[in-house]
Amino acid sequence: MAIDKKKLKNTLFTILRIVISAGILIFLFKTQFKNFSEVADFFRHSHVKVWYIVASFLMYWIGIYLLVIRWQVMLKTQKINATFGFLFGSYLVGYFFNNFLPTSIGGDVYRIYDTSKLKNSSGMKATSIVLMERTTGVVSSIIYLFFALAIGFVKSSHVELMIGKWEVSNHLLIVLIIVFFIISILVILIMLFPDTFRLNKLFRKLKFLHRWESKLKQMYDTFKSFRKYKLILFLTILLSLLLQFAFTLNYSFAGIGFGITKLTLLSYIFIVQLCGILSMIPISIGGIGVREGTFVVLVGALGGEKNIATIVSIAILIIILVPGVIGGIVYALRPYIDKKRSARLADNNV
Repeated sequence: MAIDKKKLKNTLFTILRIVISAGILIFLFKTQFKNFSEVADFFRHSHVKVWYIVASFLMYWIGIYLLVIRWQVMLKTQKINATFGFLFGSYLVGYFFNNFLPTSIGGDVYRIYDTSKLKNSSGMKATSIVLMERTTGVVSSIIYLFFALAIGFVKSSHVELMIGKWEVSNHLLIVLIIVFFIISILVILIMLFPDTFRLNKLFRKLKFLHRWESKLKQMYDTFKSFRKYKLILFLTILLSLLLQFAFTLNYSFAGIGFGITKLTLLSYIFIVQLCGILSMIPISIGGIGVREGTFVVLVGALGGEKNIATIVSIAILIIILVPGVIGGIVYALRPYIDKKRSARLADNNV
């Protein structure tokens, strides 16, 4: 029996991602605690502020609410109407795919599939919108990082990280932030002005893209159409800034709740944006491990307690996994919900 090399490669890559996620989490625990009894002692002798943990949990859900609103606004620019409930459910199922199913079907892929079936939509339209939505999210993160850089936070905080034998100093961080900012602006300009960058000619020149020509044209046209909605694009970036701030408060409240007292809100703005950007690198399952490791390293570099940061990172991970659990339930019930909706629409049309 012939071996499907592509399937084998995907399986091996998935296993590697699981190993990386688990390995980083185990490494964090082993370097900060000798055993589970130390964790128990921490909770026994520390005064955990429960209301801050509750506030942290609520901030994460507010962030998800704003994510759905942003997605809905961008869909409406293409005359794709979807109820908030439908999109909210789709986002939760996306969390389920991202965090619980080690497959190549990520949350964004599921959301694209979900909205591609709607009236006035298509696969490439849905892809273009999710891509634009993701880009505004990254731009908002870079704006926060640039803001921290502008007020001298990076320079005044003396961030010095050691990654093995490599030293990551303030100067390198400043350069990376500026580079990220320039790339983000360039990507936005490419999406808004594809003619200027001659994307259509580029698609024609690359032979391997020829079979996708009609679909790429839809994406190209979708990008062009966003120019008519400059106010809406501004609104989506504003929503991105608000939801990033909600996620920042999610970390900040959890940090205060568990006893990290040396970090300011500005410190969390810097930390959370870097955690978010680095967790997008597809080397782990849903960014698990990379996000937590980055958080602990940065908290330690800025003067916080690494052992408490490890507990905070695990608490945040649990908060992140909760929507995925709910999304799994929604996904299991989706066939029954869709069947009921179809029956109701059929009755209305009689």
